[in-house]
Amino acid sequence: MRPMWQKYHVLSRTQVFVVSVVCALVIGAAIGIASIPADGTPMYRFLAPSRDLNPYINFGLAFVSIIPVLLSYYHLGRLGILLGSAIAGFAVFATWICAIVVFGLEVLGTSRVTEAATYSAFCILVAAIVFRAHTMASTSRGVQKAQRRLRLLIPD
Repeated sequence: MRPMWQKYHVLSRTQVFVVSVVCALVIGAAIGIASIPADGTPMYRFLAPSRDLNPYINFGLAFVSIIPVLLSYYHLGRLGILLGSAIAGFAVFATWICAIVVFGLEVLGTSRVTEAATYSAFCILVAAIVFRAHTMASTSRGVQKAQRRLRLLIPD
């Protein structure tokens, strides 16, 4: 007997990516809103941005970390969570380093607009790289072979 989701597989790879991005936006927004400081005191003192930027930075970190996990789960099920978690960890590390360089060290200057635009562009770049990897994985014979072994696809 085939699982229910195999009977009604209607999403294309672009639609799956859009659904994952929307879910990541919602979760990232919730994390960003939850990290709004109640008082005005800075939480970090050394090589870190001021606390008023925490919601924006935390939103970017959550957004970048959730997309690979959702997409890898879509491709490989529970086994994909492990792979997606490793990719998400690398993406979060790279995004946090970008936040420290842009906001903490103020390499681009003190303009909040320039800093925010640079940080946003980096997050979008990471999402674009994940989208490219997702489209390559969706047509990869290796991933399809793994999906058949995990019984996520109907054998030909």
